[in-house]
Amino acid sequence: MAKKSRRKKKKKQQRVPSLYEDLVVEILSRVPYRSLCRFKCVSRSWYDLCSDPDLRKKSPQTLSGFFCYSRDDNLNQDLSRRFLNLSGRGLPLVDPSLPFLRGLGYADKWTVLPDTEELYHRMNRIRLAFDPAVPFCFYVFLFVRHDFYGIVQVEIYSSETGVWISRESEWGNFTDVNDEAEHVFFNGTLYAITPKLSLVTVDTEGKIWRKIRTPHSYVRPRLMKDEAFIAHSQGHLYAMHIDFRNDNQLSVWVLKADGNEQWTLKHTTSITKLLGRQQYGQREFYHLIAAHSEQNLIFLTGGAYEELLSYDMDNQEAHVICTLQKYFHGPMLPYTPCFAEWPSDGC
Repeated sequence: MAKKSRRKKKKKQQRVPSLYEDLVVEILSRVPYRSLCRFKCVSRSWYDLCSDPDLRKKSPQTLSGFFCYSRDDNLNQDLSRRFLNLSGRGLPLVDPSLPFLRGLGYADKWTVLPDTEELYHRMNRIRLAFDPAVPFCFYVFLFVRHDFYGIVQVEIYSSETGVWISRESEWGNFTDVNDEAEHVFFNGTLYAITPKLSLVTVDTEGKIWRKIRTPHSYVRPRLMKDEAFIAHSQGHLYAMHIDFRNDNQLSVWVLKADGNEQWTLKHTTSITKLLGRQQYGQREFYHLIAAHSEQNLIFLTGGAYEELLSYDMDNQEAHVICTLQKYFHGPMLPYTPCFAEWPSDGC
């Protein structure tokens, strides 16, 4: 009887760690990868858990740095790629010379799109859209242009269905997209800026179309089209602008999620005064390049010293990440790691 009771007690003791580990794994799967690496120091059991590749694939990722090109003309294109850590310190998180990085901004994964006649017209424009957490599930938006009327049709390809759908544009005549402005994709909707500083949106099924005046057009009626910038952060769409004519005044608006298509001014500051500098005409000119997806951080380049900077809207502090005298200012492509395996059948 004593032996049986000891066996039962031993079995109960064995069940507790199993339940405990399940809870820990569930918690750890929700923390960023950088925190996961730090937690390896807690104990031997946590080290084993945090080193599990399956857990690493589930771990949410965040912005880690930027890909860019070097200004060294002696290097060929493959060798001139560079990666800049978000901290501005240490060895690059990603080795840009790795063979799977076949070009700046894309990897050694290929999907052959079904043929469509509109792909071959030079005046049409293509936008690739995906969630960084699930990049193998993607959409391709093909804007079909008319010489006079602008965008008259949008064709949408889904990697999930493997087919194109075609929809007539509901944005109205004379609507086009700005080729020089960034587009944004989240919650199944593509957001793009027009040359006349309107925001146009369309969902992945081509059912919901919107055209919204951006706050940029209220700031300066003759604002240059390449001065408008939009970004996705913390589940919201941001519109941003730096007025280099006025001490590099940064303005940040957020689009309300109540469907009223109203912008709310979130933040303003002078980049020039924040850095304690004087404005030297065109030399003190900054470009917005990204917004952090989970924090109130904005990234910009430029200035008289050619720098990559971050600005924290909460603390109202600017931080110089690194100088860019060795690098081209564009394109500066933000990089968010993804450790999920690419399935053989796509989504």
